[in-house]
Amino acid sequence: MTDSCTGSGAYRIVPSIPGSWPLLPDSSKGDKFTPTVGLAGTKASASPATADLSLAADAPDPTPVYFHDLRLGSEAAMNGYTIRITSICDGEVRFDLVQQPDGQS
Repeated sequence: MTDSCTGSGAYRIVPSIPGSWPLLPDSSKGDKFTPTVGLAGTKASASPATADLSLAADAPDPTPVYFHDLRLGSEAAMNGYTIRITSICDGEVRFDLVQQPDGQS
């Protein structure tokens, strides 16, 4: 296990399964506005370890947003949701939800 592979974080993503476990809570605007987090890959043995991920929602724009070379503590945001990377392992990333629409977190 590397220093970046902490195993901490409320949400887990792996490359072979679309979406996190558990899924992000639904937006008050409806589930079409709720992003799905996807993992494109990790470089867990690099220094520093990095991860590439995407956030995608059906509304208001179905185009995914890609985030490359995220490190521990990096944040990614879409549709009022913000996630923070808490663990980068070989083939797995964990994160916490730090903000969601309507001030819920």
